[in-house]
Amino acid sequence: MADIGASTGFVRVSLILMGFVALMALMWFGAPVFEPLAFALFIIALTAPFMQRLQPVVGKGVALVATLLLTLVTLILFGLAVMWGIGQVTQWVIGNLPRFEAVYRDLEAALADRNLPFDLLIPARFDVRWIVGPVTAFIEQARLISGFALLVFVFAVLGLTELEGMARRLQRIEADRPALRISEVCRDVSAKFGLYMKVRLIVSIVDAILCYLFFRMIGLDEPLAWAILVGTLNFIPFIGPLIVAVFLGVFAAAQFGSLWMVLLAVGGTTAINFVLGSYIEPLIAGSALSMSAVLVLFSVFFWAIIWGIPGAFIGVQIMIVVLAVLRVVPSAAWIAELFSGDGAEKRAGAGAGTAGS
Repeated sequence: MADIGASTGFVRVSLILMGFVALMALMWFGAPVFEPLAFALFIIALTAPFMQRLQPVVGKGVALVATLLLTLVTLILFGLAVMWGIGQVTQWVIGNLPRFEAVYRDLEAALADRNLPFDLLIPARFDVRWIVGPVTAFIEQARLISGFALLVFVFAVLGLTELEGMARRLQRIEADRPALRISEVCRDVSAKFGLYMKVRLIVSIVDAILCYLFFRMIGLDEPLAWAILVGTLNFIPFIGPLIVAVFLGVFAAAQFGSLWMVLLAVGGTTAINFVLGSYIEPLIAGSALSMSAVLVLFSVFFWAIIWGIPGAFIGVQIMIVVLAVLRVVPSAAWIAELFSGDGAEKRAGAGAGTAGS
């Protein structure tokens, strides 16, 4: 009997793993459809509470139009801010290409002074395409994102239009099947999405302001453009600040020509991001979004592998949905508890203390 039970458990785990691999393969190959759909569902979860609060005041049609217009304006402003920042930095880079070549020659000389085989570590000649290539590729990627954003908006419009009817049908289904708690999951996810984005927005604005003041203090060129890029890329945990650190380091090296100034620029920006992300953000969010740091890191990098930068942006939100689903499944609730971070323990301890008193 024990052998039969072990064999059954092995088969069950194998089927789960095979299903997970098949699902991820589907997400990978179906990225042109599933990626914008995931973003559209995220936007619907964010905007649905606003539309529902507005409906009794102005009516269903006006509330839908107002919600869509607000969403569209927000997306356009966000995109314009990013493109302006990239454009300003790009203009500076193109106008100062000789500085990058000078940095390259200084690096070559430093390696030669230390008897290091620089010809094996770096190419013998500086190529302008090393600087211009990534910039033009980034701009081209931004153009592709505009088409992606349009598809996301279309999905969001259709979803918001069907939201009320979907809610009624879901209520009938749950009335016949009490074990289904889809409405509870949707409410939980919507509330946490709203809180997550509010916290991210506040922290990103503060981050941009502090970095702008810091860049002005050290004399960095294009401080406003860099501050905007720091603030917008802060919406992508871990990867966003890493991208900023790399490009900011190259930019500072070309402008100042000093290793200490590079370390100051990158180190100061990283320190600001670390303090805001590790101390201020948890203080604002409280324990409502408590999630293991390991799980956050895994979510960001895993979905970055599947969907690239957009996947890194939405990876934490996807994990919020996964944890919300696991919490309402009795046999899997322990997994959600395990990866809920310290905030869940504090809430549980507070609840136990209240009950004991």
